[in-house]
Amino acid sequence: MGRQLGELLEQTVPALGVELVAWEIAGKGPLVRVYIDKPGGIVVDDCARVSDHLTHLFTVENVEYGRLEVSSPGVDRPLHKL
Repeated sequence: MGRQLGELLEQTVPALGVELVAWEIAGKGPLVRVYIDKPGGIVVDDCARVSDHLTHLFTVENVEYGRLEVSSPGVDRPLHKL
């Protein structure tokens, strides 16, 4: 799931007008966390838009997950790339 999910996110998220900063799979279920950013910062509407799109995409692509979280990287989260 990991590699295929990563490729799917890398192809999809930038087309939504935001940058894919990082993603991870955690816990049972599993939980999929997606971190996004854009110049000027992320607002709640950006997270909601990406979450809605990914929910539909995961259904179409048969991605099994228990929960999806979309957020900005935040100041207290480590950097994953430039």
